[in-house]
Amino acid sequence: MNRDRAPLYLLALMFLIVGCGRDDQWVQGRPPVYPTSGQVLFNGEPVEKATVIFQPVDAGGKPGTALTDARGYFKAETFENADGLTEGTHRVSIRKVHMADRDGNIVEMVLDDGGGLQEKHFLPEAYASFETSGLEITIEATGRNELQPFNLAN
Repeated sequence: MNRDRAPLYLLALMFLIVGCGRDDQWVQGRPPVYPTSGQVLFNGEPVEKATVIFQPVDAGGKPGTALTDARGYFKAETFENADGLTEGTHRVSIRKVHMADRDGNIVEMVLDDGGGLQEKHFLPEAYASFETSGLEITIEATGRNELQPFNLAN
């Protein structure tokens, strides 16, 4: 290597390394998201492993999702892990479903359904649909959006 060109090679290597980071072209054009967290309760008790889906009502919003932890808490995400939700009003659906055999026993692993499995809902099915859940939230661009707990009931 020519010693006179060493700084030039080092500079080119630095640009190459920096250029391999986040793809800013892909990130540009995304609507902004705002940190959003909450909790899911059923009859006052935390619901673990519930799926929460957020469907924007406003044009330009993007759908988001979350999965509850053992205490029923979640952090919503739209594009990346726990990044939040887009601003505006969102309809909400919440469901916790497992596969069950004909006797109602939960099946942990499914290799071949063979037509004998069905979904077993652990929450009232009305909450699984945007149209029937009756749940709606508003995300604001200011500060953190800490939602009131979704306290579901029969």
